[in-house]
Amino acid sequence: MTAFGQHTDDAVLWNAFRGGDEHAYTELARRHYRTLFQYGQRFTQNVQLTEDVIQDLLVHLWLHRATINDTASVKFYLIKAFRHRMLKAIRPLADETELTGECDDLYADFPREESWISQENDLMLKQQVRTALARLSERQQEVIYLRFFQNLMPEEIGNLLSINAQSVSNIIQRALANLRGLWQTPPSISIMLYSFCQIFS
Repeated sequence: MTAFGQHTDDAVLWNAFRGGDEHAYTELARRHYRTLFQYGQRFTQNVQLTEDVIQDLLVHLWLHRATINDTASVKFYLIKAFRHRMLKAIRPLADETELTGECDDLYADFPREESWISQENDLMLKQQVRTALARLSERQQEVIYLRFFQNLMPEEIGNLLSINAQSVSNIIQRALANLRGLWQTPPSISIMLYSFCQIFS
């Protein structure tokens, strides 16, 4: 077994894991667990359910490691596999859990202080952003989350959501236009996206 650290490339870990290296498997699980958990909370606030689905995925990966294919993006592979299992898990709970109804929580935490804005104005901006994001459609919220919080490319998001890349780009553009349209004096796109991307940094 080889010792792997936080600076080891995902691709190296993935190939070692596929070859049966437990240390590589453990490091991959540690590295991506938080991403999967946060994404799971877009679907449901049932923490136990989210954790169960992650564990189920991790066990499946280990048991089938010898037949798992290589991938250009480990993160995308895990998110896609997790999303499939999460949707399957919450389908029986449809009356209690909305598929993406909790997406409005993606703006729950914003930076407390930034050099470009006073604390008072920062609080006002956070409230405006919360309100604005809540008014986006569920699909727009999920696409914004995947693009700017998880840094997936439009092609990857399209693959994940079964739509083409151009549709993803169109959704992003409409979402950003809708967000800016809710301000009398809208912030620049760069400041708005900077605020979003601090949430899970």
